[in-house]
Amino acid sequence: MSLVKEPAGPEQQTREDPVAELEHRGTAALALGATAVAMLGCPFLPEQLPPWIRFFPLYLVLPVAIMALVCGLPDLWAMRGDGAASRGRARIGVVLGTVAILVPLAACLLMVQLLD
Repeated sequence: MSLVKEPAGPEQQTREDPVAELEHRGTAALALGATAVAMLGCPFLPEQLPPWIRFFPLYLVLPVAIMALVCGLPDLWAMRGDGAASRGRARIGVVLGTVAILVPLAACLLMVQLLD
């Protein structure tokens, strides 16, 4: 074992560009948030479609919205000190995930108030 550093081979120099890594942050949160909000509109699809297409996605709204928050918030926290980072996708994903969580909760509270 020698103390002289040997130059790294091409297989060891495959380091990703940090700028390219920052460009993709928040994409998963945006995709999940948009999907969760889109699933809220499934009951308004035409009645000719089978019920499982119209109503099954409603069971997945909360888990997908929570995943949008879980993906988006750490990305925002990781980009906090970096001035070159584009936080737009992560912010929009977190906002859409929050909306997708609050709309069903508000609908449930409204139904409870109407039933009393």
